[in-house]
Amino acid sequence: MFEKESARYEESASVVYERLIDQGYENVDFVLDPTYPFIQSIPKKYRSHIVFKGSFKHYLKFFRATTFIGSEMLVHSIDLRIANRHALKKLEDKNNNYVFLQHGVMYMVSLDSESRRFFKPLKLKGKYRVVTSSVAEARHFIELGGYPEDVLYITGLPKFDKNEWLPTADRIVIMPTWRPWEYNEARYDFTETKYYHMIERMIEAIPESLREKVTVLVHPLFLDAVKGKTYPLQKYISTETKYDDVLKQAKILITDYSSIAYDAFYRGSNVIFYWEEKDESLENYGENTKLMLNPDNAFGDICMNASDLSACIVRNYESGQVPLYRKRYKELVTFEDGKNTDRLIECLKKDEIV
Repeated sequence: MFEKESARYEESASVVYERLIDQGYENVDFVLDPTYPFIQSIPKKYRSHIVFKGSFKHYLKFFRATTFIGSEMLVHSIDLRIANRHALKKLEDKNNNYVFLQHGVMYMVSLDSESRRFFKPLKLKGKYRVVTSSVAEARHFIELGGYPEDVLYITGLPKFDKNEWLPTADRIVIMPTWRPWEYNEARYDFTETKYYHMIERMIEAIPESLREKVTVLVHPLFLDAVKGKTYPLQKYISTETKYDDVLKQAKILITDYSSIAYDAFYRGSNVIFYWEEKDESLENYGENTKLMLNPDNAFGDICMNASDLSACIVRNYESGQVPLYRKRYKELVTFEDGKNTDRLIECLKKDEIV
């Protein structure tokens, strides 16, 4: 079992892993980078089945494994830039069982987009399954991703079972999605990217009385580009390595197209969608790109410019979630009973994957 780059323990894979250990499974291991800063916070009973990335034990377990369960693509179970021919052969082995847990609800940028071409169904002789959160999301995989219906589990994301939202939540969290077409520019000068300038406009739109509540979460690759540098928005940008620690304090989440919106709303936050650069962004995502959310199914207010955003923030900061938005959200994320992990494990047992 593994999460992003085998370097995290905070997504659905860790939740499923702990539940399997609780149920007495002895043949399950979790790959984790030994430099992960929160290892000591993992309860001792689960640490005994953690395999350190890059160790002999890791490679031995990798080659012996028949089943891979992760919140990222299978290559994250070993190394993104692996060149070893034996490892590549193992990754391409059609007899593998592979369960993709997802790291967020896949109902934002359409799966028929040119930028999503890598996200196609695998052709395995082994069992291949993908976890989804609703009939609507599963239909998205089938109709626009070309996935067979029988590989999809509609159980909800296990990580949502552990989502917390503090009663004292008062943060205004800004998190625009990843823009790969600006990455090279960001490495040269993050403050000259359109991404950065958009965040500036968003912060300027927030009333002065609430500005001290602002936290900006940027994509880890963009965060790497600004390490050790000084820039005007620095005081707002969080360097937290666990997004969960920030989201549990969020009264409002402002994003453009990030699936983090589903995570925040599930907890109790209000969500604002900021679509000022929507057309340009969709064009940069490539041919056939569509936004699955629209004014008829979005579960939060939509703002097209900074002047709209100011009043919208005040309104959302002073009120709870709108019933209409809760109804729309439930169409896209069906379950809110805290039993996603149990549903998934029952499916895995039925299909004899565990």
